[in-house]
Amino acid sequence: MWTYYRDVTLYTLVITVFFSFASAGMYDSFIERLYNLVIIFGVFGTGLGVLAFNYFQKAQYYMYHNLGFTRAQLIKRTWYVNSIIAIIFIGILALLG
Repeated sequence: MWTYYRDVTLYTLVITVFFSFASAGMYDSFIERLYNLVIIFGVFGTGLGVLAFNYFQKAQYYMYHNLGFTRAQLIKRTWYVNSIIAIIFIGILALLG
């Protein structure tokens, strides 16, 4: 489970940072840019990370299935953990801004 989460989250971070840098000109302050990054990470990032994992490492789903994990369980747990992380960072950014 941990390796799936790590792989999907690495894809998520790369995609999120790319989209955040692409939209950085829309915001004036650094806090707003970080807030944008966290929102993209929490809302769209996990789904895009799962799509990237599905494209690049689809064969590993058989290994997780043999370990007793379904694809839906893996995606739900990854989405849940990333959502909790995003909520925590939004709270921190709200205190700073």
